[in-house]
Amino acid sequence: MKRAVILHGTSGNPEDCWLPWVKKELESQGYQVFSPLLPDNSVPNWETYETFLKGADWDFADNIIVGHSSGATTALNLLSSDWFPHVKATVLVGTFLNEKLLPGVSWYVPGQFDALFLDEYNPELLKQKSDHFYFLHGDNDPYCDIDDAKELCARLDGTFIEVPNGHHLGDSSGFSELPMLMDALKSDKIV
Repeated sequence: MKRAVILHGTSGNPEDCWLPWVKKELESQGYQVFSPLLPDNSVPNWETYETFLKGADWDFADNIIVGHSSGATTALNLLSSDWFPHVKATVLVGTFLNEKLLPGVSWYVPGQFDALFLDEYNPELLKQKSDHFYFLHGDNDPYCDIDDAKELCARLDGTFIEVPNGHHLGDSSGFSELPMLMDALKSDKIV
């Protein structure tokens, strides 16, 4: 059985931006897709998410995991957990690794992400948990540092796809599809 998980970002839901399109594309390739509404997601909390996902009636083994923004962080957190199984591929879109937010971000509340990040992400452990890593990142992302994403991608021997004028690849970015992602997954015979 081919399975995939899609994890949305902060204050989001599974119907945001390009997420329904990716779900439909994966389903057209024969995948069962789990795209949950993450609880209390305006203040993402790793323990809350872990409890919720661990309790979900879903077999995560050999899945493709797709995460956007804090959903990408959640994917990294899952891979870092002892209980979480090995997966086929991990896709991190607008990878959120720290709180280097530009000054004046109107929606940000100080402390909003205090319970989201692990102290560190061990590239060797992550590589043991996922066969492939794909990073998609807007070249002008105002929230998540592209250089940090590129550095982690290199440490994971991943594929980096820089999206010109992609912003944060969220609702305000205007992207309702990510064909470059599906092209990469098909090219590498992931889907």
